[in-house]
Amino acid sequence: MVETTSEKQPVEARLLAALAHGSVVVQGIGLIVGIVVYVNQREKSCYAAFQALQAAVFQLIGMIVIVGLWLVWGVFYGLSIIPLVNMGETDVLPPIFWISMVSMVIPFLAMIIVAAYGLWGAIRTWQGHDFRYLILGSWLERSGLWQPTTEKE
Repeated sequence: MVETTSEKQPVEARLLAALAHGSVVVQGIGLIVGIVVYVNQREKSCYAAFQALQAAVFQLIGMIVIVGLWLVWGVFYGLSIIPLVNMGETDVLPPIFWISMVSMVIPFLAMIIVAAYGLWGAIRTWQGHDFRYLILGSWLERSGLWQPTTEKE
């Protein structure tokens, strides 16, 4: 288990952990930041490395979910165009068109939730707390992806 108090975590480890979590706001590039911090810190700081690994996996999962939602929305929107093409000279748009337009909110909400949760992780790790994403944090510890090494701090 990683230490949980801010007195035990040096400023550099907290900064890098917060950077890895906070980089969620730049989708895609944030994943690379998490990986770079993990690779760079796995021999130096168990805390920063684990937080970066969590951030990278969280951002990868978030990116897959968001891209999936946009693809589903795109298909749904494309299908809503078919009635518009066949509609003729009518001024009234079919309800499916409005449903597809309103459903555009779902991928945007997912993006906001992923970013907000990542930023919460950044704040907590900057404060020196041992942040865990729900389900993901404990899964990473048990999965074998996380192999803690002795710290050289």
